[in-house]
Amino acid sequence: MTKQLLLCKRLFVEGSAFAERRDPVSCGMAISFFQDSVEMLVWTLVKERSISVKEGASFTSNLETIQKAGIALSNIPKLHELNKARVGFKHYGNLPAPDEAIKFQAYVEDFLRQSLSDHFEQSYDDLSLVDLVTFPDVKERLKSAEEFIANGEYAKAMPEAGIAKVLLFRRLDRFVPRVDDVYLRDTDRNIEALDYLARYLGMLRETTLASLLRIPLLDYSFIRTQLPRAMQNGNGQWQTTSMGGVKYDEPHCRRAISSLVDLCVRMESVL
Repeated sequence: MTKQLLLCKRLFVEGSAFAERRDPVSCGMAISFFQDSVEMLVWTLVKERSISVKEGASFTSNLETIQKAGIALSNIPKLHELNKARVGFKHYGNLPAPDEAIKFQAYVEDFLRQSLSDHFEQSYDDLSLVDLVTFPDVKERLKSAEEFIANGEYAKAMPEAGIAKVLLFRRLDRFVPRVDDVYLRDTDRNIEALDYLARYLGMLRETTLASLLRIPLLDYSFIRTQLPRAMQNGNGQWQTTSMGGVKYDEPHCRRAISSLVDLCVRMESVL
């Protein structure tokens, strides 16, 4: 059950990212994701309560069956409105206005928060998408970051996220090898220039990988410019260097974790 609830939240987060783009097609995609999120939660509730439904029953039919079983759901009229908008986009090509996507985003978030609390004894905020990550070492670092965030220790949370980023991109070495900066240094005495070249080539490598994984450019730019740089010594110990002048806060840390979870999910599909 927990995995299904995590997927409900993940679908909502995906939809929210599309809603932020504000163009009509992206807003239609947002509405589709919002509908999928709600429909998955409704189906999870049907299975959890062992409610009998007809095979292939529609979303609206399942809503009615749940209500007839005496289970109260919030915002039912708004859910029907969302479903109508999704059908209009998916089946008839009706493009919604950006304000429509934002409206449905608010509807669905309210529904998820209320339903998780009422029917699954779960807090939306405590439902961690990090649990969707299947890479153990990355998951450990992201969980550690979440613990630091919960304690308000943001300057400790971001280095954990920085290490998680390095661990993730390492998994792609066999596709695009890392720049051998030691070799570069051995070829010339102008160490400062070669250090710059090595960093630049490393950035190009990561940008290429991010593009291949279809990571949103703004998300990749955020984790590249805001996360502390992390390096692992020969003895396995990590060293991190925070970005100069950056004061980390909870939104910074939350966005870093969300972006890295998205990267993990996309990466798992190719590894």
